Amino acid sequence: MKALLIGIFLMMSWGTYAQKKPNFLIIVADDLGYGDLSCYGAKDIKTPNIDQLASEGALFTNFHTTSSVCSPSRASMYTGKYPDLVGVPGVVRVNQSNSFGFFAPKAKTIMNVFKEQSDYTTALIGKWHLGHASPNLPNERGFDFFQGWLVGMTDYYKHVRYNENWMRKNDQKIEPEGHCTDLFTDWTLEYLDQNDQPFCLFLTYTAPHSPLQPPAEYYEKVIAREKGISEKRAKYAGLVEHMDDQIARVVQKLRENGQLDNTVIMFLSDNGGAENHGADNGVFKGQKGDLYEGGTRVPFIVRWGKNIKPQKTDMYMSVTDIFPTMASIIGAEVVEDLSGIDQKNYLLNGAVAKEDRVDIGVRRGNRSDCVDGTIFYSVQKNGWKYMQNSACQPYVFYNMSKDKEEMHPIPASDLPKKKKNFDKILRKHIVNSGGVSWQNLLTD
Repeated sequence: MKALLIGIFLMMSWGTYAQKKPNFLIIVADDLGYGDLSCYGAKDIKTPNIDQLASEGALFTNFHTTSSVCSPSRASMYTGKYPDLVGVPGVVRVNQSNSFGFFAPKAKTIMNVFKEQSDYTTALIGKWHLGHASPNLPNERGFDFFQGWLVGMTDYYKHVRYNENWMRKNDQKIEPEGHCTDLFTDWTLEYLDQNDQPFCLFLTYTAPHSPLQPPAEYYEKVIAREKGISEKRAKYAGLVEHMDDQIARVVQKLRENGQLDNTVIMFLSDNGGAENHGADNGVFKGQKGDLYEGGTRVPFIVRWGKNIKPQKTDMYMSVTDIFPTMASIIGAEVVEDLSGIDQKNYLLNGAVAKEDRVDIGVRRGNRSDCVDGTIFYSVQKNGWKYMQNSACQPYVFYNMSKDKEEMHPIPASDLPKKKKNFDKILRKHIVNSGGVSWQNLLTD
């Protein structure tokens, strides 16, 4: 009888655990190159804590952002749509004459979905970069709590850009002292200790975005360890290693709070690394700003306790998939027409949702070889990539199954049937996105 009661108790306890709603922690690095984590092949950067997350979950080698600059890929992450469908084909800036995006006020965000689930609370700690004024402040786009930085990156210590302090706690200006990476981590630990609800938390670091300002001890450690490393690369590596140590603090807090194995942790970069600031995009051509793989293929790691088996996969995945996958995990019905695909079943049991998926890359903005403000695209489908790297360049094909380094462009005219098919896909997308303004047309 005693054994039976114990068994019933254990079953009830397991049932309660199994039904408990998972937390979500999405950690976003800023301008991190594909080759800048040791689990992705870096030899001169040590990231044991991110590596640990990867060894306990899924590491994706074929994950793509929808743009090669900050604002558009973040818009896709939050909405599950291509960035030009929500008004953000380029970087959102305070200077309107050089700003190429206005986050569509009616666009539904994943935070809105979580807020519809009454048990969940939503938070953003770190960088926003999708608007610095109403109606596009974080608290207006679905975040219950915001503490961080509104605009593009600036000094890690001074927190001022355009002669303005952009640090906020919700809608209040704050003047914290310290390195951004430390501050964002400290605020995250405070949030985790003070919050008693299931949460959806985006922790969006500014590291390793320029300027190259790692804490001195991290730079000195890299210089001492990596003989012959350049000063620029050493500073960049110091920023990454500092971020890695801060992520360890967050993971440890989840462990102490008994939340770790019931938290879906995702780690990604918003776009490829800037090689002129010390980044390494591995074998891939191009960098931040390009629609080559070096600008859009980035690290992506997912850990969720025992729910996701440790694995390394080359399955194609897009940043647009984050929205529908998170919504599916919490059982939320989404009626939006999304660009992304629900990948929950792939994460849990390896079931591929769609073999012939289409993924579109877009960037509007500054190009030295073209007219500023023009727009250019890439389309990937069935192992082929159709692209231009500025609006002034002709379209070419790459056979990605044989040429992932994009060393052998094929003139589009050499593959007329394939060109016709990809042109049809792109034309439909351009028509759909053409009705969405990327300029602020709201009047006071």
